[in-house]
Amino acid sequence: MLTPRRIVMAARLGFVMASLGMAVLMLGPFQGLEQVFGLNDKTAHGVAFYGVTTGLFLIAPRQRRDDLALFVVAAAFAAELLQGLTGRSVSIVDFLAGSAGVLAAWAPGRIEQIRQTFRRSPDLTFGQMARADRRLRRRRMAVGRPGPSLVRTALD
Repeated sequence: MLTPRRIVMAARLGFVMASLGMAVLMLGPFQGLEQVFGLNDKTAHGVAFYGVTTGLFLIAPRQRRDDLALFVVAAAFAAELLQGLTGRSVSIVDFLAGSAGVLAAWAPGRIEQIRQTFRRSPDLTFGQMARADRRLRRRRMAVGRPGPSLVRTALD
């Protein structure tokens, strides 16, 4: 039977295999291979890191998207440094293209969170929502019912 847990588990396996393949392609002697698919180097970096970011969003549902996106930006930076160690060119523009891919995956979720926050509390500042959430969390913990965090869903 198909369940969210099984989808995430299958996606984790696919993510590991795709990440290993991407590492081999980025660090191996395959410079220029993206042209076979009709992509230039910058587009390939953007598409690859977009895929990594969306894959992480799927396989790590309990992690904050902001943290995952920052992790992928750091991975894009590390990939460029490692390319320099393997004799390939290091390019800040490639890093920026990878970061643009991360931004393209991250931004729609952030926009939807802002829209949701507006629908729920259009006149509260984010600080006011955080303070209200802390009070709500303390109250729930005192009763023994930890519930979903208002700020976590609004600002994740």
